[in-house]
Amino acid sequence: MIIVKIFQGPGNQLFQYAYAFAAAKRLNVELKLDLSWYRAYSKHRQYILDRFQITAQEATEQEIYDIKSCNGANFIEYRWNLLNRKHLQPYYRKPVVVENLDKFDQNYKKVIDNTYIEGYFASRDFFEDQLPAVLQQLQFKSLPNAVNQKTIEGIKSENAVAISFRLGDFLGQPWQNVCTLEYYRRSISYLSERFENLNFYVFSDDIDWVKEHFAIPHPTFYMDYNHPDYMEDFRLLTNFKFHIIANSTFSWWGAMLSQVNEKVVLCPQYWLNPDPASYGMDFEGKAVDFSHVLPNEWIKIPNLLDGDTQIVHPTKGNQAFKY
Repeated sequence: MIIVKIFQGPGNQLFQYAYAFAAAKRLNVELKLDLSWYRAYSKHRQYILDRFQITAQEATEQEIYDIKSCNGANFIEYRWNLLNRKHLQPYYRKPVVVENLDKFDQNYKKVIDNTYIEGYFASRDFFEDQLPAVLQQLQFKSLPNAVNQKTIEGIKSENAVAISFRLGDFLGQPWQNVCTLEYYRRSISYLSERFENLNFYVFSDDIDWVKEHFAIPHPTFYMDYNHPDYMEDFRLLTNFKFHIIANSTFSWWGAMLSQVNEKVVLCPQYWLNPDPASYGMDFEGKAVDFSHVLPNEWIKIPNLLDGDTQIVHPTKGNQAFKY
């Protein structure tokens, strides 16, 4: 059995599930979910995996305890498990595996049966060998309502571009606030020079700010009618051929789950600020390596050139992120 800790927002949950599902499938063992984080932080983030056709069930407290403690059928088995797993095995074969964010580590694909896993695992590389099965798990259970179905039909009938602005609490974090307005203008220019009759659909956690501060020289539609059910916005994202994503796992997964032919995804060259000084004391002045987040075929658009300015919200720079 593999047990994975699910925590934080939608995009993080999808990465955690995809990684753990692929790990369990390679081993041909059962996958279960530790959802205890949401009982403690239910007002902070919403659990969303139940919107998808996932097959994993929630782990019991006893199952979590047994794996973490190397519990066995008897004392001798317990002592052998403890010696073998905790002292003789490498870090990626321990009973509890916690991802180190300093670097991308392919060894995490080598976890073994009876492992409890915690981390973000924000890379397609962790599950690419099981990608078709992962994508099948991450199909919506329900159908869209009539309004969203009509929007989807429009998206599929035109050269529709999903452009995503992640604002909210990112604006108060120099290491996260990397998608400058210039990045979005460069991305729009890139598509405009190559494709005709583009229609832009704007998604954001602060749609009013985008309406006021960013003009798009194409027909533009602001996706503001699904609030507070932001997962319906997410469903819409999965239907676009063209994507301009933010450095947000929400828009990353919206683009990844889109199965449109000849999909074009534009993404920021830097997922996070490469300057270690921007991370502050919380990271001991050390940058986190997220260079592996962006698939090779996605088009990297410069987002931190000299002269670029970070987006500053005059009143809501530290607001809680809705997604």
